[in-house]
Amino acid sequence: MKKVLFIAFMAMVCHSGFAQDNDATDSLSGRKKTSLVNINTTGKDGKSKTTKVKVDIVHRSKNAYFEINPTVEFGWNRFMDHGKLKVGSNNSDLRLDKGPEFAFYPVVGGVYLDKGHFLKLSTALGITWNTYHFEKDITLEKGQDMLTIIPEGDIHFSKNLLRSRYLTMPLIFSIYPVRKSEFQINMGVEGGILLGAKTKQISKEEGKVKVRGDFNLNPVRYGLRFGLGTETVNIYAKYYMTDVFANGEGPKDFNTVSIGINVGFF
Repeated sequence: MKKVLFIAFMAMVCHSGFAQDNDATDSLSGRKKTSLVNINTTGKDGKSKTTKVKVDIVHRSKNAYFEINPTVEFGWNRFMDHGKLKVGSNNSDLRLDKGPEFAFYPVVGGVYLDKGHFLKLSTALGITWNTYHFEKDITLEKGQDMLTIIPEGDIHFSKNLLRSRYLTMPLIFSIYPVRKSEFQINMGVEGGILLGAKTKQISKEEGKVKVRGDFNLNPVRYGLRFGLGTETVNIYAKYYMTDVFANGEGPKDFNTVSIGINVGFF
């Protein structure tokens, strides 16, 4: 969690810096901002050579933009069991105490679909961390054909969580209903590919234990998202239509839903 908080802090700092740079760039050229990257190579004579390459980190036109401009999301996720926010008795071992969500999008882009800039289609690429803190003292076994939950009757965990990490790409359609205002209503889809997961348990009996694996999580997920706010801050809600766990490896009709705040909206 410390790494996630560090990423969030650095993203906020970077976003503030990029926003200032973008304002300065727009006032001067209104087009793009470049950065020099040094590439060190060795020539045939064995001597080291340094080549400077210009890289566009911000590219804007009147109707489109593509840029490295960190955007973050802070949210709260829960399990939905057969359409209900309360986890049923059949899956009671998976009931949650809490569930923070965090997403980091370093690359964003968008295009306005009309001359008046009332309609916009935007996207981003980043990573989403979903953390699930379990109520019960259980252990998820990794490397199993089916989701395997072991009750720990003799161990009490002060912390017992599962954290997933997905490569995430949303595609969002935004409507600006008020002329010359940044207020927007947006909706869209979001897809993700599982990069990895881990469990973390802390107890007096065994201390701190971390285990990495996939824990039968769905390797690919997709869902719907809705939001409203401004160009800078949005309130969002997500519903993943795919099950939390892979097909045939965990409970059916068991989904993740989340709500939160997006800072630096794309």
